[in-house]
Amino acid sequence: MALLNIAEIFGFDVTNGSSAARRSRGQKWCRFRNAQGNKGNLQNPLGICSFSDGNQAGVVCPSRFLESDRMFKDAALAAFGRGARIIVAPEIRILRIQGQRSRKIGKVDYIIGRLDKHDEVCDFAALEVQAVYFSGRSIQPAFHNFLKTGQLMANAQRRLDYRSSAQKRLMPQLNLKVPVFRRWGKKFFVAVDNLFYTQLPAMRTVPNMDNSEVTWLVYPFSKQKGGYEMAAPAIHYTLWEDVLNALREGQAPTPGEIMAEISARRAEYRMLTV
Repeated sequence: MALLNIAEIFGFDVTNGSSAARRSRGQKWCRFRNAQGNKGNLQNPLGICSFSDGNQAGVVCPSRFLESDRMFKDAALAAFGRGARIIVAPEIRILRIQGQRSRKIGKVDYIIGRLDKHDEVCDFAALEVQAVYFSGRSIQPAFHNFLKTGQLMANAQRRLDYRSSAQKRLMPQLNLKVPVFRRWGKKFFVAVDNLFYTQLPAMRTVPNMDNSEVTWLVYPFSKQKGGYEMAAPAIHYTLWEDVLNALREGQAPTPGEIMAEISARRAEYRMLTV
C-alpha cells in the first residue's frame, strides 16, 4: 500500500479553509459525533479522520462512519426492511463473567433495535465499525503543525496498516462477538471503507441477507467538490466460517501435507510403542 496524505482533520478536508472548518479545528470539534473529538488525549484529541491518495480516503477514526447516520439506516434496512423504526444503542456488553462480582465484557459498537408500534424493542442486530491503523513514526507533529499553520508538512504521509487492522484488531473482535449473535439468530454487520475491504483476503459470499451471518457494509469515501463524502455501500453477505478461514493468520495445510512432512522428517522424531 502506497503512502497516503492526511485527508481530513476534525471533519473537514484539509484543503477546506471555510469559517466552519477553522472553527471546528479551533474547538477540536468532531462534526460527525457533534461533540469534541475523543481519539487519544481528551484534552488534545488527535482529530485525523482519514488519509487519502487524492481520490479515495481510508478512514482511521471510527467516528468518520457516523456521517448522516447512514450506516445505521443501511444496516436497519438490510436487517428489518424499509419503514422500520429503530433505536441505536452504543457500546452494549454481551458477555458476562461470573464471579464474586458479575461483570460483562465484549462491547459491541452498536446495537440497532427495531421498535414496535408501542416503541418497545422487538428485534435487534449488531453493528461493528472498523477503521484502519497507520504505521510509521508519530503523526502528532504534522497534525499540530497543520492546526497552527493550515499547511501539511512534507512528512504528513503514512502507510495504512490493513493487515494489523484486520488480523490483530478486527478478527479478535469478531471471534468474540459473532458466535453469540449467530447462536441467537441475529444479524451481525461490519462497516469498513472500500480501501480496507479490498485489502482483505478473498471471502466466499452468499447470495442474500437471509443466509448471511456476517454482512459487510463497504463504504467508499470519495473526493467530491466539497470534500470527501461517504457514498452508498457495497453490501457483501458472508458466512462466519468463510470469514474465519479468510482472516485467519495464514492458510491451513491439508492433512496429507502434514503427514508428508512428518514422514520426511521422521528421523528427527522419537518413535514410541503404546
